[in-house]
Amino acid sequence: MDTLDSKIISVLPNAGGNAGFLSTPGVHKKLEVIESDVPVIKTVQRRLEKLHLEGLVEMEKRGAAWFWRKGAGAGGMAGKSGSIMTREEALALHVLRSFTSRQIPTLVAEALSDLFKVADKRLEAAVTEDERRYSRWADKVAVEHSGFALRYPQIDPEIFGTISQALFHERKLEILYRPRSNVTNDKCKVILPLGLVEVGGLVYLIGGTEGRSNPTMYRLDRLASANMMLESFSYPRSFKLDDYVKQQRQFDFMVEGEVTLKLRFVNGAGDHLLETPFAADQETRQTSTGLEVQGTVLLSQRLRWWLRSFGPYVEVMEPEKLRAELADEAHALAALYRR
Repeated sequence: MDTLDSKIISVLPNAGGNAGFLSTPGVHKKLEVIESDVPVIKTVQRRLEKLHLEGLVEMEKRGAAWFWRKGAGAGGMAGKSGSIMTREEALALHVLRSFTSRQIPTLVAEALSDLFKVADKRLEAAVTEDERRYSRWADKVAVEHSGFALRYPQIDPEIFGTISQALFHERKLEILYRPRSNVTNDKCKVILPLGLVEVGGLVYLIGGTEGRSNPTMYRLDRLASANMMLESFSYPRSFKLDDYVKQQRQFDFMVEGEVTLKLRFVNGAGDHLLETPFAADQETRQTSTGLEVQGTVLLSQRLRWWLRSFGPYVEVMEPEKLRAELADEAHALAALYRR
């Protein structure tokens, strides 16, 4: 597509700005400053009308004269891409926003809000039946989570923005953290922001403390305030967030080491493991009493939560200590329901 549209948008005043609107001759004059071969005013007028139909510019009529400015959301990156955004790209952005259900992507996506607005307008401007198919496509796809839906605490966008900047610039953070055990805490502390991790709908800031080797996890929704300091710090070469999360398994909660886990499932409860194994060395065997699954895993609280979710449809055969522990829980649960 001709780049004239993007150049026209680039010279228009921003929506809501103090500059107001610009007449068609005024747009033409600004184009002459940045372009050596500018089309005649009538051509610029026609392109402005086209951009108005697409929702990328706003128009105000004053007598016989027409005045223009960028449409809401057509500034910055959106202004550069608005008129040249294909409907495939607009659809991709629309779907991306629709299925961004986790908190970190949702908060980060605020920076692309103008681009999302342009995408919506691009889809709404459909004229032909082929173009309207793009608008309808978004209503033909859905995502549903398998777990029980909880309403997780919301994170203050300003606090998230401050933390993100501190992470990017590697600057120290002064935070006021109020854990469940001390909700009235009013003492701030200085930490070194090392990373952000989202686990099960909750977002954690991984923060180091000078003089200590092990970092600490802070739930973002429990931060009462966060201020980026002028003082920078050297990001520790020895710290790798991926290693912290995946290998040290810090988010598995109270990791107790590797074990060989052997389970027996009944009533088809474990059939999904045939396609989504819980361990790299997983082995399965169908018997007359059910599906037996075995593999090497880390023993942790998260593993226990997963096993409990199957109720009476899974039997822990090994390790013996875990089997005895869950058996005691089952007896206690049965006693509770016999009251």
